[in-house]
Amino acid sequence: MKKTWFVLVASLGFALSAVALDIKAITAKPTADNPQYNNKMAWPNLVGDEYFQKEKWPKARLLIWAPTGGSERRQGPKITPADPACWIDAATGKPADAIPDMDTDVILPDSEKPYAIQAATGNSFTCRHLTIGRNAEFTSACWGCFSVFGNVWVRPSGKLQPSTLKLAGNHDTFIRRDWPEDGVLKKMHDERLVTPYDPKAGADAQPWWNGLITVYMTHEKDPGKSTEVVGYVSASDEVGIKSGTFIVGRGSRFVSMGPSTVAVGKGAKVVLLDGAQCSHGMNQFAVDWSVNDGGQVTGGTPDRPLRRDAYFGLGYRNWMNLPIARAPDDKKEIPVLSSGAKAYYGYGEYNALINGELMGYPAPGSNARLVVCWQRMSGGGAGAWGRRDEGLTSMFPKLAPKISIWIGGTAKLENVRLDDLHRGGIVAPSLDAFKRWKNISFGDACLSKDPNELVRGYEAEIATMKNAGPMSILEPKAKYTTQ
Repeated sequence: MKKTWFVLVASLGFALSAVALDIKAITAKPTADNPQYNNKMAWPNLVGDEYFQKEKWPKARLLIWAPTGGSERRQGPKITPADPACWIDAATGKPADAIPDMDTDVILPDSEKPYAIQAATGNSFTCRHLTIGRNAEFTSACWGCFSVFGNVWVRPSGKLQPSTLKLAGNHDTFIRRDWPEDGVLKKMHDERLVTPYDPKAGADAQPWWNGLITVYMTHEKDPGKSTEVVGYVSASDEVGIKSGTFIVGRGSRFVSMGPSTVAVGKGAKVVLLDGAQCSHGMNQFAVDWSVNDGGQVTGGTPDRPLRRDAYFGLGYRNWMNLPIARAPDDKKEIPVLSSGAKAYYGYGEYNALINGELMGYPAPGSNARLVVCWQRMSGGGAGAWGRRDEGLTSMFPKLAPKISIWIGGTAKLENVRLDDLHRGGIVAPSLDAFKRWKNISFGDACLSKDPNELVRGYEAEIATMKNAGPMSILEPKAKYTTQ
């Protein structure tokens, strides 16, 4: 078996002397390997149709982290969890004879004092079910990958943040991180409040950064198998839904926080259930979402239909027919359009690239829809990295957040409500493409509800532009302006 190397990082006064584990007390609590779905205190919101509840798991080895002593200094002697003595076998109460693998369940137990484990640079960690207890922190150094083949449960005040988290395997599972106990973030979500932004605090101090479970994330489940988000989970950078079904459960939220794209591959699916939201954490970023041909984003499923709206959230791209104005010390050249005119800031750009399907599955008699909208997260106002022109710093943050979405000729839309749209906010091949979509409506926050004003047909314009493609900046036209 290939060994995985780690270093232990002591933090905030955690004592590294040997500890006696109360295995019975640790394993009696609801955990990823022993969820105890009938425990209403632990699972107050289960409905019964969750796929992960129906999954059967064979008995597996259970290892519990048990620090055994060492140096608090990273430069000094290192404790290595590659030594099986760092893990206690729950079945015997003795040190394990091998470190965790894909058939091993792992618990980092609750602690009154914070402690942290860090995987060494470039190395990986693999397990089946993973529980991160209160005040426990499990991270990786640069480029470390955690591959999890079962459930993930991160307790309040617990932390999980590898460089990459890969959710894999052939089972239906959950990834759970409970909402913060003060209830503030859950209220923002439930009432769809606009999240305030404190420019003095910095991006990583904003409310939605609190649920981070990884930097990068990939979902690589077998076809037909799923991972369901329970509570609030976020990644800080790129997210790839490469295969299987990624579900955001009822009243839950998944956010990709940084300037990055959530990509849904061919054959993969994102499902948003009642009151769920999957969104981005930044505004003024190029493409928040990329749903490839053969990929799907759905509100509900035929067997778990919507009774309340589900929200497909995008960052905004406020734009007007205003020329780009660089700061005096900015030496970059101002872009020039094909006509020879100077570029207009952000003109014609969009927040999502959809070549797959956006589908809602409402329950009989329900008006619930898959809603494409602004994500209600200020996330730093303009939020463009390294840009300091007048439009970003003063003009755009004052405008009402509005979105634009590119919808390709292969896309299919049904039972969808589009909200917060710019005029010209639907970039489609033509108005005829829009007319082929089924049961499409517009929310009150759209700048127009007239498809003739909302739809920008690109086929004719691209045909006249040399080497143009879906990412081309369209020429400014008065009818497309926000104000």
